[in-house]
Amino acid sequence: MTAMSDKVRRLWQIIELVARQDEHLQGVRRRLFGAMNPEAVNGDWVARTLASAEGIDRIESFGAKFARMQDTVMDKLLPQFLAAVGEKPGTAIDNLNRAERLTLVRNADDWLAMRRLRNRLVHEYIDEPKEMAPALQRVRTFTDELHRTYAAIRDYAASHLESG
Repeated sequence: MTAMSDKVRRLWQIIELVARQDEHLQGVRRRLFGAMNPEAVNGDWVARTLASAEGIDRIESFGAKFARMQDTVMDKLLPQFLAAVGEKPGTAIDNLNRAERLTLVRNADDWLAMRRLRNRLVHEYIDEPKEMAPALQRVRTFTDELHRTYAAIRDYAASHLESG
């Protein structure tokens, strides 16, 4: 097997992993927010949600699944995709800039903001509902970008690379 085939095979393995992560993230997002308007996610809604064990679990699950998928896409999927198409992966910001030029991500700076928010969710416990509401709104929006980026890479690989 050639080195390129190994890179493509590994890309497909990561795509399959991200597909499962995306399914789980989208599921917990639906369970947490339902069809509610993003503006309805405010301090009162957060306080009501945190008033039940189920609500706490859903918020924590949503944050953890978001962080996991964001890590996988940024740290594994993007570099492996670049390697599979014959580019040399670089630093995270270099990879994001290349992905932006390839229209796989809309805005590299948004991805850096996504990483900062992910770090805040993972390493800090936001205990004030008024502070948590805007963070949850942003994470909810960022889940759309995570899904869109994963789908763009998957679709490109399906039409341009051998299947794994």
